[in-house]
Amino acid sequence: MCFAWMTLAHPIVIVQDGPGICPGGKITLSTNDPSLTDYKWEVFRSTGWSAVPFENNARLSTGEPGKYHLLGRDISGVVRVSNELNLIALPSPPTPIITPNRNTNQICQGDSLILKTDFISGYQLFWSYNDTQLVIPPSIQIVAKKAGKYDVVLVDQSIMSNGCVSKSAIFSLDYTSAITVKIDTVPPFCNLSATPINLTVMPTGGRFKGKGITDSNTGNFSPLVAGIGKHEIIYEVAQNGSCPSITDKRIISVSDLKPIITTNTGKTQFCKGDLANLSAPSGMKKYEWLLANIPVGTLEKLDVGENGDFQVKITNNEGCIATSPNVKIEFFDATSISIDSVPSVCGLEFTVIPLKGTPLGGAFTINGVSATTFDYKKLGFGKHKILYKLDGVLPCLQGTAEQEVLIQDFPKPNLGSDIFLGKGNSTTLKGAVEGGVTYSWLPVTGLNNPAIANPVVSATQTQEYSLTVFSSNGCKGEGKVSVVVYQPIYIPTAFTPNGDNNNELWELSGLEVYPNPEVQIFNRWGNIIFYSRGNYTPFDGTDGSKPLPEGMYVYKINPFPDRPDFQYKGTFMLFR
Repeated sequence: MCFAWMTLAHPIVIVQDGPGICPGGKITLSTNDPSLTDYKWEVFRSTGWSAVPFENNARLSTGEPGKYHLLGRDISGVVRVSNELNLIALPSPPTPIITPNRNTNQICQGDSLILKTDFISGYQLFWSYNDTQLVIPPSIQIVAKKAGKYDVVLVDQSIMSNGCVSKSAIFSLDYTSAITVKIDTVPPFCNLSATPINLTVMPTGGRFKGKGITDSNTGNFSPLVAGIGKHEIIYEVAQNGSCPSITDKRIISVSDLKPIITTNTGKTQFCKGDLANLSAPSGMKKYEWLLANIPVGTLEKLDVGENGDFQVKITNNEGCIATSPNVKIEFFDATSISIDSVPSVCGLEFTVIPLKGTPLGGAFTINGVSATTFDYKKLGFGKHKILYKLDGVLPCLQGTAEQEVLIQDFPKPNLGSDIFLGKGNSTTLKGAVEGGVTYSWLPVTGLNNPAIANPVVSATQTQEYSLTVFSSNGCKGEGKVSVVVYQPIYIPTAFTPNGDNNNELWELSGLEVYPNPEVQIFNRWGNIIFYSRGNYTPFDGTDGSKPLPEGMYVYKINPFPDRPDFQYKGTFMLFR
């Protein structure tokens, strides 16, 4: 590229990115003039200005001290020249020296060596191990625990420096014995009953220790002995000489996943309309919920609103997988509770009835006392309350049903003794009973109303009446009573058997209608002085043809000797 020289009012401005060139380093010159299209960098040597080969852009990187400028052609074709920059060579920082705290470059495995260097003001130290800078705070010493190559770099921090560095000689550290101790990776045990294994190690011949080790020489590890958890196993191999033993450690994980599904209520039965919240063991890496073996969820918890058989498959952080037992979730409608009917009855002679309720599982009480049967004889007459109570595990499976059973005695009409009714008279039949509802008298002859409890009877002849009574519960009772219709008898209160043919006999008018009447007369001392049965012969005032003295006498007249409850009683006077 040829440049034609011209005097320019606006020279090119170039700058350098540091105060000078560090030993073995470079510095960059640059311009940010946007009008330039061609560039030519030149350095001043003993023969004059010389072009820097292969540098034809806005930046120049060089490690050669000297004077530099830039020739550039702008977009108008005008060639312009820059200012001059004099690049100087910076002095090299002092070379750091690494000194061990012991005069050796070998250590036992597990041992350490302190490496030191001198502190120099204005410089910063950086330590490296195997060509990788150590991430540690700057320090004049480090503790070397591993075999390898160590060095330290000294960086100039002064203002006039371009961060020039110097590097120490490499300090190589070796192990006295180059034994590498290693326990091979052990896959996790996913259940306690897994078969024990012998750990694989390098080199052999060491000793094992740790929870689960059953043989310290062979390294037999038993998950059952170790138990659930993460167990640190140490393998130790002796070194030669005075070096301590070398160890390796391995963490062995033992799991025994036995996932159990729990619910928010602790139960597996729910009322319809409620929500069942199923939970799996927490802290797992992966969850898979199954409904009849079909995946339905991937979180720790699962909300359920329908019947089904649920399982959860879990995977822990070690990759162990286990599936829970099946859990049957059921939802129930509100239960309708009922009792098998126990009939109300009349009387007590009935078979004992077993008490049955729907649904099963409840308990019965009768009149507040626990019961399983209804025993009519034991319970007796009256109203008896049967209560069936179901105490289900859910509110929708709880409730009661009840029934009242009435045990009534048969109505027992007490019609009393036979009724003696004078011919042409009337009387009331008394048939009312407690709890009686309907009445029926038969025959209806002579009754004013055969359908009431106490009808009026006006019989013209002796009649037996039957009464049938029904209670409110339909219990039936019966009774009978005879209405004996009799002809009234005229009984004189005095007579005078004195021979004047006037009122000489004690005559009973009306007695003749009775077929077999009985008449008795007693004196004042209760001795019978006259007796007649059948056809009545009037009393003439004598006892065995011997006239009786004047005075009061007692009589008993039985028109119906076979009905001693009906008789005439009284007194009459005998005058002379």
